[in-house]
Amino acid sequence: MGFDKTRLRVLDDRDLEGALVRALEVALVAVREALFAHAEGRLLAPPRFALEAERGRLVFTAGAETRSSQALGFRVYETYPERTPDHAQLVAVWDARDGRLLGLVVGDRLGALRTAALNAVALERLAPPDARVLGVLGTGFQARHHTLAALLVRPFEQVRVYSRSPENRAAFVRWLASHTQTPVEATSSAEATVRAADVLLEVTSARTPVFDPAWLKPGAHVNTVGPKLRNAHALPLEAALAAGLLVSDSPAQLEAYGDHFLPPEARRRVVPLSALVAKQHPGRRRADERTVFLSAGLAGTEPVVARRLLDAFGGGVDG
Repeated sequence: MGFDKTRLRVLDDRDLEGALVRALEVALVAVREALFAHAEGRLLAPPRFALEAERGRLVFTAGAETRSSQALGFRVYETYPERTPDHAQLVAVWDARDGRLLGLVVGDRLGALRTAALNAVALERLAPPDARVLGVLGTGFQARHHTLAALLVRPFEQVRVYSRSPENRAAFVRWLASHTQTPVEATSSAEATVRAADVLLEVTSARTPVFDPAWLKPGAHVNTVGPKLRNAHALPLEAALAAGLLVSDSPAQLEAYGDHFLPPEARRRVVPLSALVAKQHPGRRRADERTVFLSAGLAGTEPVVARRLLDAFGGGVDG
């Protein structure tokens, strides 16, 4: 008897967007599971790889978590210039114990949830204990998810946000105000946001530094999501080199870039986020120590998040 497609659950962005806070809470649980597994050597997380075509690429990340979720799978997305609803990411997840296909998640939402959750866990572990102001550089799709996830793990008193477009800043403020009670204010400059921030989220696609490291407070923590290549990086190199602690969800992925913006001696200082989660590393050592999280995208986390979302939202085959 062949595969019965009626038993296969498919989630898409519409299934998740109406319950975004719940979806982020599920993603946070899932990435914590994956990070503990990574610390114990039970998360298979090879660097991403790509299939080149004439006008774009298919980029794959694959992995398996055998500690708790027993999720095995891959994520694939394309890099074609067109951006229509037909362009969508796909995550497929199997049961790592017996190889049963459990379900599919289609769309951009899962990738945003997973990345925001990883960054929120980093912030949770690295932010100053008395952090009150969350600064955000960027107002796009990813920035919204990252800000909301940060507010789920730390009780910030205020959010201050900046991007170059006043219209986008205003839209971000309206959107966040509809999802949280935390006061949010749009600023008129990156400097105003950075100088006020105890924790700074850089969530842009900028290929040149988006702030002056001299604006950072002593003890500030920075999450950087933007490009990290030698000739294209949103984080000022000086901010990374001056940090007392550099952390990444995937140091292996940083090394796989080849032309990473950090020099070799700085890359050797990068601590895996999983080591902090599993308390194999003490994390922040002083109140005035600046810390930086270099978001790279830990492979193997997508199947874990997908499986937990399928479970939480009524998806997946039985078992």
